[in-house]
Amino acid sequence: MNLTLDKKRAIQFCYPEIEPNWEELPEDILIELVLDYDNEQSCATSALYELSSKNNPKAVELAEWLLTEKNSDEWLKKSATSIIDRRKNQHENN
Repeated sequence: MNLTLDKKRAIQFCYPEIEPNWEELPEDILIELVLDYDNEQSCATSALYELSSKNNPKAVELAEWLLTEKNSDEWLKKSATSIIDRRKNQHENN
């Protein structure tokens, strides 16, 4: 039997024992990891922070979405809130 995993699934399967180099992951993979937070919430948290650090506008949109999701855990919601607050502070200081 030959089992193949797409990049997102491979990251989720190995996480946290093998952590990817977040900076090198394409933004579309980071977005997929956040959208599929149910499979690995701490992985989604790291992906969301990396998107935010790259100033991807999707980071705030995803953070706001995660706050409405009943299955996102308290740590993921705290991270989402932190990203939203940080972005608001950046806009206020500009």
